[in-house]
Amino acid sequence: MDASVIFRQMCMIFLLIAVGYIACKRGIADDRAGKAVSAIVVNICNPALMLTSVLESGGGISNEKLLLAAGAGLGIYACLFLAGQVLPLFFGKDSLERDQYTLMVLFGNIGFIGIPVISAVLGTEVLIYVIICNIIFNILIYTYGRYLVYRHSGQTTVRSGGIVNTGTVVGVACVLLFIFKPHLPEVLVKSVDYVGSATTFLSMLVIGISLADMPLGKIFRETRLYIYILVRHILLPIAMGWVLGLLIRDTEMVGTFVLLIGMPVANMPLMMCEETGVDGTLLSKGIVLSTLCSLVTIPLVVCGI
Repeated sequence: MDASVIFRQMCMIFLLIAVGYIACKRGIADDRAGKAVSAIVVNICNPALMLTSVLESGGGISNEKLLLAAGAGLGIYACLFLAGQVLPLFFGKDSLERDQYTLMVLFGNIGFIGIPVISAVLGTEVLIYVIICNIIFNILIYTYGRYLVYRHSGQTTVRSGGIVNTGTVVGVACVLLFIFKPHLPEVLVKSVDYVGSATTFLSMLVIGISLADMPLGKIFRETRLYIYILVRHILLPIAMGWVLGLLIRDTEMVGTFVLLIGMPVANMPLMMCEETGVDGTLLSKGIVLSTLCSLVTIPLVVCGI
């Protein structure tokens, strides 16, 4: 692995976060703007990014390998789900914190950071494995993840627990598009691509806005997060990568999945918190600190397997 590729990608992410931070400090954006942008990311941009990933994938792998990758992806998320039930018991002080640790354990940044990093390190031909995990990720985030966030929002509408929403509908559409590979008008594909490409910047903008009112020193003094990062972003990926290596002979597939498991905390749970008015302070700290530490943790994971 080329560590310089990961370093450059993380530097870009932090520069985008800085834009939101400075914009809020200068009065250009505020909490209301953050919530509005979060709603756009959750309901429009991120689903478009999912569709773009499928529409631009070249295919080119056998059905047997595709099924193997899908099975591996489901197995990975099953293991992360179990870890998400156990680890928060040691880190969370109350129900809200435990649920946010569950969100951090289960949802890594496989889209906004994973796609560019993996394509740069392993090549675009392995992105089909990322797409498979991205579909599983989004179905989970828009069902179980949405439930964990909304139950702290005080909202009692069916929206908080409904399985039929933008993310799940688009997830099913992605599966159908990948199976049947219909020919779609170029103007439609390009339009979806433009919307999806805004996801990374807008989500980082929201993180910067959410950090503007937070004393930054508190992020680096959160001892529990360092222990969490050691367990979740180093030890767990190494252990899961070792098991995958025993079960799967394809080294590129295993390498892709290990990188995905080691990705820092995802932005989507925080977007949902901002959208619904739930306090996402812990998530903001987890995102920034795990992304910063990923400059070290991801190479350590690769060396560890």
